[in-house]
Amino acid sequence: MKTKVKRTTQDDAREREQIKLFNLKGLQGRSNKYIPDATIEVLDAEHFFELKTSDIEKKQVSTARNVTLPKLELYKKVWWIFTQYQKTNSGFEFTGEHYVAYGEDLKEWLEKQAHKIKRGTKTYGGLENWNECLKILQENNLYDVGELNRLNNSFHKKGCGLNDPKISWKFVQQVCTKIDSNRPAQHLREIVLKKVLDKPKIVCYNVKHKQ
Repeated sequence: MKTKVKRTTQDDAREREQIKLFNLKGLQGRSNKYIPDATIEVLDAEHFFELKTSDIEKKQVSTARNVTLPKLELYKKVWWIFTQYQKTNSGFEFTGEHYVAYGEDLKEWLEKQAHKIKRGTKTYGGLENWNECLKILQENNLYDVGELNRLNNSFHKKGCGLNDPKISWKFVQQVCTKIDSNRPAQHLREIVLKKVLDKPKIVCYNVKHKQ
């Protein structure tokens, strides 16, 4: 699910601290496929998490390189934890501001990114522009079919992807649930449990029946 990106030591340190704070199971390794950052087990089911942090001064959250339509669909199916931090002389410290949301709750942001990918921006064209060109090329046999397939893959998988679209901290506060900093791990599981009971289809798969 994630592109192969070498993250900074500080990014890794903040993620490890989140895993420890919320008693999560970190997922190891990076690949060209999207891999969430961590999991927890609730009601015998495994739930996947994206772990994000935000500098208190910048008031925004970085996401990932090359965010595509397929990746946005995957983002809808995982949980997101957002943690605010501030820089210190020794590195960083969390401020106690933690929020969580299921991916579908980020609908407004996800749709905004999808619109940019499809329609483009003032500077760059979008997939809809390419699809129009592709149709003309196909209907008039103006290009080799194999080469068109290669171009189509380029546009859909890389060319129209967004480079690290940001999420504002204000948006996080508006749409996410604040986690009790006095009992973060326990409260997180209570929030997940409530969501599962209200909407059972969000469960990814049953741990006891994994292959």
